[in-house]
Amino acid sequence: MPVFFIAIIEGIKGTFDFKGSTSRADFWFFMLFFMILYVVVAIVDEVTAVTTISILDLPLGKYIPMGMVDPEVGLLVLLYRPVMAIPTTSATVRRLHDIGRSGWWAALWVLPLPVLGWLYLIPLLCKPTKL
Repeated sequence: MPVFFIAIIEGIKGTFDFKGSTSRADFWFFMLFFMILYVVVAIVDEVTAVTTISILDLPLGKYIPMGMVDPEVGLLVLLYRPVMAIPTTSATVRRLHDIGRSGWWAALWVLPLPVLGWLYLIPLLCKPTKL
């Protein structure tokens, strides 16, 4: 089986595993899968959805990650984001463990401001394994 599909399976199987570690390749293949699936869901949502939901109009909407980047979404995208939040967070925590950092650094996906935290976190996730 190709490495890409193995990384996806391992990422899904490790959804609630916040203790282990994940190699750099497995992490980035899983994130690629997340992004490809997000684009597919967004396209299906755009083609089929009649109405969109403004994230900024939701309670505390201005604090929701990606609300500043893509505030008008359809129902499928709105459901996809929280469903995939746990697997991507656990993959990030395991990747951080692999480079010798605390999993709490994964909070930079959303804190202090979503996009600013990414500028520090993404290069950190690109570092080689320290185990």
